[in-house]
Amino acid sequence: HSGDDHYGSMGAGPTPWATGAHVPHAMNLHDIRTVVQGFADAARRVVAAGFDGMEVHLGHGHLIQQFLSPVTNQRTDAYGGSFEGRLRLARECIAAVRAAVDGRAAVGVRLSADEFLPGGLTPDDTVEIVRALLDDGPLDFLHVSHAAYIGAASLATQMADMSWGTAPFRAYPARFSSEFPDIPVLAVCRIDDLETGQDMLDAGDADLVGFARAHIADPSLASRPGGPAAGRALPITPVRARSCIACNQGCNANLEAIVPITCTVNPSVGRERAWDAALSAPATARRVLVVGAGPAGIEAAVSADLRGHDVRLVDARDAVGGGIRPIVRAHGRERFGVLLDELEAELSGSSVDVVLGTPATAAEVLDWRPDVVVLATGAAPDDTTRMPLGDTPVLDAVDVLADPSLAGRRCIVYDETGTWEGSSVVSHLAGTGVDVHLVSPTAAYAGQITIYSRLALGERLTEAGVAIHTLGRLAAAGDGRFEVRPAVGSAAPVVIDDVDAVVHVRPARARTELFDDLERAGFTGDLHLVGDAFAPRTVQEAVYEGRAAGTVIGVEDPAVARGIRARDPYALTGASAS
Repeated sequence: HSGDDHYGSMGAGPTPWATGAHVPHAMNLHDIRTVVQGFADAARRVVAAGFDGMEVHLGHGHLIQQFLSPVTNQRTDAYGGSFEGRLRLARECIAAVRAAVDGRAAVGVRLSADEFLPGGLTPDDTVEIVRALLDDGPLDFLHVSHAAYIGAASLATQMADMSWGTAPFRAYPARFSSEFPDIPVLAVCRIDDLETGQDMLDAGDADLVGFARAHIADPSLASRPGGPAAGRALPITPVRARSCIACNQGCNANLEAIVPITCTVNPSVGRERAWDAALSAPATARRVLVVGAGPAGIEAAVSADLRGHDVRLVDARDAVGGGIRPIVRAHGRERFGVLLDELEAELSGSSVDVVLGTPATAAEVLDWRPDVVVLATGAAPDDTTRMPLGDTPVLDAVDVLADPSLAGRRCIVYDETGTWEGSSVVSHLAGTGVDVHLVSPTAAYAGQITIYSRLALGERLTEAGVAIHTLGRLAAAGDGRFEVRPAVGSAAPVVIDDVDAVVHVRPARARTELFDDLERAGFTGDLHLVGDAFAPRTVQEAVYEGRAAGTVIGVEDPAVARGIRARDPYALTGASAS
C-alpha cells in the first residue's frame, strides 16, 4: 500500500488466504526470478549493515512456505507438483543468499514444523525438507516455529494467546534437535519466562530460546543483575519488570489494526522516549488519594508513591484487583492472575496507605484534604439495559463466573459487546458442561477480538458443542422458550427450549458519581478519571492511564505530561478538571 494506490499480493497460486480475502497474483517465472534476486540483494544489505547472521523465512504461510505446502501450491510447472518441484523456490532462494553472503555471516532458516492443516505439511514432511536443503549445503541454525497464515485455527497458534498455556509447542524444536543434533535449534512461542526457557535448554529441546512478547513486556528480562538465572527478584522501580500474560491485546491486536504495537502490562512500549522524559521530570510532592483498587487504581497509586507523593488508596471491596478478579476465574483467561499477583506485589512493596472495605464519599474525600484525587472507580453493567425476559433469570457475566451453577443445564449468552467478556463466559460455562447458545446481534461472534485468537476460539467453541447464532435478536416466548429472530432478512426464528438462564453481556457504564459529587462539593484540587471510570474498555487502557496519571502528578511542565497522555495509537488517558 502506498498513498492511495493498492497493490495486490503475490502467491504460489490464486488461492486467497481466507474466504472473502483478495485473490493474489499467481507468480510467473519472471516474478520468481525477481524474488530470488531480491533475496540475494537483501542478504548483501544485511552483511553490509554489519549483522552477524540472517534467516531465510520458510514458514508461517508466507511466500516460500506457500510453495512448499501441498495445500497452497497447486502449480503444474517446475515449481509445483512433486516434492522436488515444491522445494525448488526455497532451494534457489537459499542458494542465492549463500552466494551473496559468501561465508561472511551465518545463514539459517525459519520453519513451520507443522501447518496444522488437513493435507498440509507435518513434522515428518518438514524434517524431509530440511534434509533435502542440507544436501545443497550447510545451514547454521534452524529456527523452528509452526502454523500457516491462513484463515483457520492454524493461524491462532502462530502467536498463541494465554488459552494455550506456557510453551505449548516445545515438542517441535525438540524433534528437530533430535533429528539434527549438529545444528543449533532455536525455539519460540509462549516461552513466558526465564525458568521455562532454561528448562527447555536443560531438557535438550533446543539450543536457543526466543523471548519476543516476554521481552516486550519486560525489556530487562535477560539483562538483570546476575543474568538470566537470577530470576525475578528485582526492586520495584518506576520502570517495572512485568511478565507477559499473552493477552495479545497491545501486540497482536495492534498488528492486525496496522498501528504501532504497545503492551498491556508495559505501558511504555512504543512511547519510550516520552516515558523516560516523564519519569525523569521533577515532581512537586502532593497529597494524593486514589479511589478504586483495580489495575488503574493500583498503577496510579504505586506510580505516585514512586514519585515521592503521600498516597492513600481506598476501595469499597475487601480485596484489591477490581475487574481482574472475575476474569481470572474464566477458562483460558487464568494468566490475568499473573498480572494481578504482580500488581499486588508492587502495592505491598510500596509505601501506599491501603484502606479496603471503605466506600469513599465526597465528604470523606474532602475530609482527608488531598491535593489530587484519582478516580479509578471502574464500570458496571448498565441495569437500565437489562433485558426483560419473563420468569427466566437474567444474569451478568460476573455472576456465572463466580458460580457457573446459576446457568443451569442450558443457558443463552446474549452478547452485545463482541469482546472477551462474552466469549470468556461462553468458554467457561461450556467447559463446566453447560449447554450454551451464544446469540449475537452483530454479523460475527467475538467481533472485537483479534483474529489471531478468534479463529482458535471458534474451533474450541465448536468442539465444546456451543451453538452460535449471529445477526440474531433474542425474544422470550414463555416457559423457558426463546426465539432467536433474524436481525436482517425474513428467515424463520430459531427456537431454543428449556432455557434455565440468560447471561446478558452488555455495554457497561462508567462509575462517575463521585467525580460529579466532588465537583458539586467544590473540590479545588486536581481531579482525574482513569480506566473504566473514564470509559469502559480493557485492562490495557486501565494500566496505561493509571500509570500515566500517577507519573505526571506534580510535574509542572505540561509538555512532559502531554508526551505520555497523547491519544495515540488509542484513547489513553482520562479527563481532568480543577
